[in-house]
Formats: sequence, C-alpha cells, structure tokens
Amino acid sequence: MSSFVRVLYEFAGEPASTEISISVGEILSVTRTDVGEGWWEGKNSRGEIGLFPAAYVEVMSAADVKQQQQRTSSVEAQTTSNRYDQTADEYNDGDEWEDDWDEDNDTYSEIVPHNPSNNQVNSALHSTIDYDNKYLPTIPGDDTSQSLALNANNNTTTLKKSSMFGKSSDSFILGVGNKDRIADNELVLIVPLDNFYQWQPNHQHYTVVVASPKKESKFKGMKTYIAYQLTPSFNNISVSRRYKHFDWLHVRLVEKFCLIPIPPLPDKQISGRYEEQFVEHRRVQLQEFVDWMCRHPVLSKCEVWYHFLTCTDEKIWKSGKRKAERDTYVGITYCWAISPPEKQLLPSYVDTQMDSCSQFIHAMDIAIRNLLSISNDVVKRYQIQIKKEYQRIGEGLSDLSRALLIDEKRASSRNGNVLSENVARIGDVFSGIGVQFGEQPKLDWIPFSDRLHIYRGILNSFPDILTTHKGAMQKKKDCERLTAEQKMSNTQLAEVNRRVDIVSYAIIAEITHFRFERETHLKQTLKLLIEEQIKFYSSIVSRLEEAYKQIE
Repeated sequence: MSSFVRVLYEFAGEPASTEISISVGEILSVTRTDVGEGWWEGKNSRGEIGLFPAAYVEVMSAADVKQQQQRTSSVEAQTTSNRYDQTADEYNDGDEWEDDWDEDNDTYSEIVPHNPSNNQVNSALHSTIDYDNKYLPTIPGDDTSQSLALNANNNTTTLKKSSMFGKSSDSFILGVGNKDRIADNELVLIVPLDNFYQWQPNHQHYTVVVASPKKESKFKGMKTYIAYQLTPSFNNISVSRRYKHFDWLHVRLVEKFCLIPIPPLPDKQISGRYEEQFVEHRRVQLQEFVDWMCRHPVLSKCEVWYHFLTCTDEKIWKSGKRKAERDTYVGITYCWAISPPEKQLLPSYVDTQMDSCSQFIHAMDIAIRNLLSISNDVVKRYQIQIKKEYQRIGEGLSDLSRALLIDEKRASSRNGNVLSENVARIGDVFSGIGVQFGEQPKLDWIPFSDRLHIYRGILNSFPDILTTHKGAMQKKKDCERLTAEQKMSNTQLAEVNRRVDIVSYAIIAEITHFRFERETHLKQTLKLLIEEQIKFYSSIVSRLEEAYKQIE
C-alpha cells in the first residue's frame, strides 16, 4: 500500500532546486523516506516530485490511505530510480574492508560501493552524508497488530504498531531488552542545570588535529586516494584516515544516536579531488567535523569514535568495525544507556520545551540557509565581479599612464616628478586590490560558510529527533488508554512513562548542549569573520594611502 501524508505547514521550495512547494491540507504521495537530514521525497496531485520537510506533514491513517488510493487508482505509480544516497545495507553487502585495509575503487575515495542505479545521482540534492535513519515513519498499512507480553501472568495485550514509531522504539518503550549488557563506558548521565537538564560534562577535554593530507596509491598506482593524519591530544599518536573512513564512521554515528544530531561531513566530489586547493579545503572541513565531535560530551566518549581515532592495527580495526556494525544498542534502543534524574517530567514542561525547540529550529534553519546563500554570493562577487572591477580600474590607469608617457618623452616634467610613473603605480595599487579581493574569501567568507554548513546539518537532524519524540508520546498515550481499559497495570504504565521521560530528558539535554555551542562556537565564528574583515579593509586603506602619496 502506498504511503500518503497530509501537509500541516506551508513550505516554499527553493527555485531551481529539488525541493517542492507544499500547501496546508495538500495530500502527497510519499516516494522516499530515506533521503535523510529531515527530508522526504513525494509527489503532489500535479505529478510534481520533490523534497519536503518531514516535520511539516502527518502520516495519514490506513483508512484515509485506502480512500486516497481509490481516488488515484487510475494513476500509475511512478517509481523513482534515482537514488540520493546509499543505505546502510549497501555498506554491509560485501564488506569491502574485510580483505583490504585500504580497499577502494580507483575513481572514488569514499566507502560507498559502486551501484549502477546511482549513476545519475545529482550531487547538489543534499549534503554529503549518506544518512541512514531507520526511524522515519513507515508506510501506513492495514490495522496489523503486534502482540507483546505486558504482564507476568501471561496476559497478552495486542497493540497496534504506530506508523511513527518502529519495532525497536516499541521494544524500548515497552521495556523489552537487556540493559545490563551495555558496557560501563557507554553509559551516559543527564544532570540538572537550573531549569534545564544537560549531558554530564566531559571534564577530560581533548582535541584532534587533522593534518598532512597527501595522495597515496596502491596496486602499483592503479588506485589512488587522499589520506589525512589525525592526532588526538590524549596520546599524540597519529592515525591515517581517508574520506571513506569518515563516511563509514558517520553512518555508524547516525544509526546509533537517533536523538543526537551528528555534524555533517564535507561535500563529496569526484572531479578535482586531488587538486591542492580542494584537498586543503576538505582538510579544513574535516577539522570542523572533528572539532564538533570532540566538544560533544556524549559523542566524544563513544566507543566507535574512540576506535576511529586510535586504532592503528589492521586486525583490531576489522574487529572493531564488525563490532560497531553489529551493535544492537542503536537508535532509540541506545536510550537504555542513558541515566537521567529520577524526577518525573511534567507533560506541560516537556510540551513547552519541544514546541519552543521546533519553532527555534525552523527559524534558525531558514536564517542559516539565507546566510549560506549570502555568503556564497559574497564569495562569487569578491572572486569575480569586484576583482574584475578593480583590475579594470588598474588597467584604465595604466592606459592613462602610457598616454602621458608619450608627451613626457617630448618634454620632461618641471619638478622632476614624472606623472606617468605615479599614475602607473596608482594603477598597480588598484590591480593589487583586485587580486586581494579574489584571495580574501578563503580567509573569511569560505571558513564562515564551512561553519554554517555544520549548523545546517545539525539543524536538519532535529525534525527527525522531534518526530521520534512524538512517536514516544503517542506510545505513552496508547498505554494510558490500555490502562484505562484495564489491559495494562498501573505499574507497567509507570515504567512506560519513565522510559518516555528518558527520551524527553535526552532531547532536552541535547537542546541545552546546542545552546551552549551557539553561545561559544557561533560567537567565535562571527568574531573570526569580523576580525578578518577588519584586517582586509585595513590593508585596502593602507594601499589607497600608498596610492594617495603618489599624487601629493
């Protein structure tokens, strides 16, 4: 049965992009939910296909879907052959690292295996990360049910599977699982902070330097790749990692931490990936990713991240890789590792926090997108338009200098000051300013865009997180209804409420951490931008003062 959603909020897609504009009340046919970054792909009644925010729609009930399908049964469903990303299953098929520490194909330096269906991938469709979010809403089906034992006297209660909440989520909320199997180093605490809650701070701060990118090869040069040296401050032992290793790590992190936004990786690129300028820019972008990971109190201590930073032995690497890929405590199930305060959260407090977060994320996402667009426009204007304008001024003054020189050859200047030479030097100053404009963006606006890229990736993860919380709250309401019908005991309901509170605590703690990051990291980002702008325009003033001296 096809999946349909009803639009709750109006969204205007960006022109000349893969986004689609949607209106309140409109019915969309969902064609893909694995796009990632909080986006789905769907088709409207006019046959237009595009991406839209998953948080802006609600999944329709099975009855509504049947009615919708009856109305559209004459329309042949269009299947989407273009894939925007790879799924985690594709990564596991063949296990490309099993036989070779550095296995890779000869034209692409990522972990993603070749798939003929991906030949027409549009790299501009979304960010570089292959998001594997398994907790997006499933296709609404018939009223199929899942029987779960809910009490010790073997009475079983039949619960409908929520379309917004998967099996693993149901298992955690209903208490199915073994928390004792979680390693001590994976346990995380949430502690109170004023009227909020936060992840327990990591007092063992460390940094990781991404440096020395170089082109390496194997199989007598048949396969080439760029390797980066990562050096953690806690041991000063460097490890060599390629982009595909980062890509594999990112997939593992996204799968494991469904309530924590994972910073995005830099864009994938095939053409020109060995050019020095591109390699250095990618190194800077990877450094931004690593810095964000190191600052996070949970991500900075997780086992797969530590394995990525420290492992230098091939056999140990493969063993750790398999362990990470077979980790059962992923997604919402990872909440077994979270230990929040015992205090029960008031529903009004939780609703206020989630509503405020949703409004803020929506507003900030729009602002970041706008700033990214502005920043890109400034870079283009500096490197092309303004650079050419100043160089034209310089060329015009040079032409004037040559014209003056013609007459000066006939008669020398009365005061010995040759005007043609002065004008020529002024022209050189303006030409130099043009060159300076062309070089300046790599010092301010491009680093600024790199930071905004991180924020956009983080913001794009929050709609999925809030959707997961809505699913948990819906499961809580289902259990309350069962308790009222005497199909679930009050003790079991209290346990369900506690586990739903764990989800709420985790999201509130992440909201708090994101606020701390903005107050420090975003302030530093703006400070660096302004500092470089001051240096830049001060340098231009100095050049113009030099030009002024030529005609004093």
